[in-house]
Amino acid sequence: MRTLMVGVCALALCGPAFAQSSGNFSATGTPASCAIGTGGNFNGGTQQTVFSADISTSNGSGVTLDIRPSLVTGLFTDTRISTSVPSASADVGIEVCVTVDGSGKGILPTDCVVYDQRFQQISSNLFSQLTACTMAPTTTACASDADCTSLGTGFTCNTTSGVCVGPNPLCDFDLVLSTLSAHSFDFVVPVGKGKPHRVEAKWSVIGSGATSTSHVASCVGPGILTVTQYKVFNNSGSLLSF
Repeated sequence: MRTLMVGVCALALCGPAFAQSSGNFSATGTPASCAIGTGGNFNGGTQQTVFSADISTSNGSGVTLDIRPSLVTGLFTDTRISTSVPSASADVGIEVCVTVDGSGKGILPTDCVVYDQRFQQISSNLFSQLTACTMAPTTTACASDADCTSLGTGFTCNTTSGVCVGPNPLCDFDLVLSTLSAHSFDFVVPVGKGKPHRVEAKWSVIGSGATSTSHVASCVGPGILTVTQYKVFNNSGSLLSF
């Protein structure tokens, strides 16, 4: 059995008692907001990657912090295939890591969490089956295939017309996918009693990026980091991570 004594309560409900819990709650954030604009590209967002908050803890055993970084995150992926590019992929995400006094040790259930990630891939053999896509004429005269090598992969000489033919650049397939998501996660960590602590939450871009014909982008904002102090009276062992 585990009993929790919260050191802070909601402002709308506590009235005068809220002032008595001074020092048990801390928060920091940014109002910078992401928005999806023309073509699915992002507007706005924050360039601030680290949010920090200082909190003083009370004396006694069982002092525990509940750390909650909340972020709106956006991911953009654009994958294109064509007659000369049969497959394309994109991978991008946002990861948040938390530290207390510069260390992630002891944070439950883990000190880093993926808030958002997407892998996108397109593959097709359709264009190789369409004559209009693979035999488009050019203005380059030729007598043999060797005369067409400077145009790139897939170009050959049509000896009947005497010009090079090859992949039609108008034959392609394009997929654009943009999302915005709001995320919040609780990190729990026991801390030393009767001392101030520096809590930091840092977000970073993750993922393997994109292939040559694809693009990725990400966006964060608004965001806020809140830290609440609790007193934990544990009658059946240590804090558990599920």
